[in-house]
Amino acid sequence: MKAVYATTTASVTTPGGGQVLVRTGTHWLDDDPVVREHPELFSDDPRYGVSYSVRPASFDDSPIEQATANPGEKRSGVRRG
Repeated sequence: MKAVYATTTASVTTPGGGQVLVRTGTHWLDDDPVVREHPELFSDDPRYGVSYSVRPASFDDSPIEQATANPGEKRSGVRRG
Protein backbone atom coordinates (compact mmCIF):
# COMPACT_ATOMS: atom_id res chain seq x y z
CA MET A 1 0.00 0.00 0.00
CA LYS A 2 1.56 3.28 -1.17
CA ALA A 3 0.39 6.87 -0.73
CA VAL A 4 0.07 9.36 -3.57
CA TYR A 5 -0.75 13.06 -3.33
CA ALA A 6 -3.35 15.11 -5.17
CA THR A 7 -1.69 17.75 -7.36
CA THR A 8 -4.87 19.76 -7.95
CA THR A 9 -8.41 20.20 -6.64
CA ALA A 10 -11.12 18.64 -8.77
CA SER A 11 -14.55 17.09 -8.48
CA VAL A 12 -14.56 13.70 -10.18
CA THR A 13 -17.04 10.93 -10.78
CA THR A 14 -16.31 7.72 -8.90
CA PRO A 15 -16.46 4.37 -10.71
CA GLY A 16 -19.79 3.77 -8.90
CA GLY A 17 -21.31 6.95 -10.34
CA GLY A 18 -20.97 9.19 -7.27
CA GLN A 19 -18.99 12.39 -6.91
CA VAL A 20 -15.89 12.99 -4.78
CA LEU A 21 -13.85 16.13 -4.24
CA VAL A 22 -10.12 15.58 -4.62
CA ARG A 23 -8.26 18.36 -2.78
CA THR A 24 -4.69 19.43 -3.54
CA GLY A 25 -2.21 17.86 -1.12
CA THR A 26 -4.50 15.16 0.24
CA HIS A 27 -3.10 11.65 0.60
CA TRP A 28 -4.73 8.80 -1.31
CA LEU A 29 -3.88 5.12 -1.58
CA ASP A 30 -2.39 4.35 -4.97
CA ASP A 31 -4.81 1.47 -5.51
CA ASP A 32 -7.94 3.56 -4.81
CA PRO A 33 -10.41 3.44 -7.72
CA VAL A 34 -10.40 7.27 -8.02
CA VAL A 35 -6.60 7.28 -8.32
CA ARG A 36 -6.68 4.52 -10.92
CA GLU A 37 -9.38 6.31 -12.95
CA HIS A 38 -7.71 9.75 -12.73
CA PRO A 39 -3.92 9.23 -12.42
CA GLU A 40 -3.30 12.70 -13.93
CA LEU A 41 -4.56 14.24 -10.66
CA PHE A 42 -1.95 12.51 -8.46
CA SER A 43 1.81 12.27 -7.93
CA ASP A 44 4.05 10.16 -5.74
CA ASP A 45 6.16 13.30 -5.14
CA PRO A 46 5.73 13.97 -1.38
CA ARG A 47 6.13 17.73 -1.89
CA TYR A 48 2.48 17.76 -2.98
CA GLY A 49 1.41 16.48 0.44
CA VAL A 50 3.36 18.97 2.56
CA SER A 51 1.72 22.01 4.16
CA TYR A 52 3.74 25.20 4.61
CA SER A 53 3.28 28.91 5.20
CA VAL A 54 6.31 29.94 3.08
CA ARG A 55 7.40 27.94 0.03
CA PRO A 56 10.65 26.13 0.96
CA ALA A 57 13.68 26.93 -1.21
CA SER A 58 14.13 23.20 -1.82
CA PHE A 59 10.85 23.25 -3.79
CA ASP A 60 12.37 25.44 -6.51
CA ASP A 61 13.22 22.32 -8.50
CA SER A 62 9.56 21.22 -8.57
CA PRO A 63 8.58 19.31 -11.68
CA ILE A 64 7.03 21.86 -14.05
CA GLU A 65 5.86 20.96 -17.51
CA GLN A 66 6.97 23.37 -20.21
CA ALA A 67 3.95 24.15 -22.39
CA THR A 68 5.77 25.71 -25.35
CA ALA A 69 8.89 24.92 -27.30
CA ASN A 70 12.11 26.86 -26.89
CA PRO A 71 13.26 28.83 -29.95
CA GLY A 72 14.36 26.37 -32.63
CA GLU A 73 12.96 23.38 -30.74
CA LYS A 74 10.27 21.17 -32.27
CA ARG A 75 7.65 19.76 -29.93
CA SER A 76 5.72 16.66 -30.81
CA GLY A 77 2.31 16.18 -29.40
CA VAL A 78 -0.96 14.38 -29.74
CA ARG A 79 -4.18 16.25 -30.38
CA ARG A 80 -7.18 14.96 -28.48
CA GLY A 81 -10.68 15.73 -29.39
